[in-house]
Amino acid sequence: MKDYKYFIDSNIFLRPIVKDDLAKVKECERIFEKINKGEIKAFTSNLVLAELIWTGKKVYGIEKTELIKVIRGILDLRNLKIVDDFNSRLALAIYEKYPIKFIDALIASNPKIYKKEAVVVSYDKDFDKIGIKRKEPSQII
Repeated sequence: MKDYKYFIDSNIFLRPIVKDDLAKVKECERIFEKINKGEIKAFTSNLVLAELIWTGKKVYGIEKTELIKVIRGILDLRNLKIVDDFNSRLALAIYEKYPIKFIDALIASNPKIYKKEAVVVSYDKDFDKIGIKRKEPSQII
């Protein structure tokens, strides 16, 4: 896992589905190409996949069958690991201290992320509020 230094947040997976910003869609697709080729070693979590399904269905009205295809595609990406290593107590302390979503606090509580050994790839600027290393896809590709 030491080579895996990028954590992919749900909004990166969501952009190519909702196609609300074509420049961001292309950036995200490029990130996935680099992950698949092994140029970038990345990780995400089941927490992110659950958020992706919930947001896709409830916010964007995406059909369940389409979301299943998306999740299968994510799971099939080579060089993308699914890691669910979070510290719930630390996440709660982060959530209590900062005006962010609890799911972002959970992501921040991952040891590699919290120790700044990994970068969160996300458009969500809430990570900046808590001092987590964050980059947008355009800063990586």
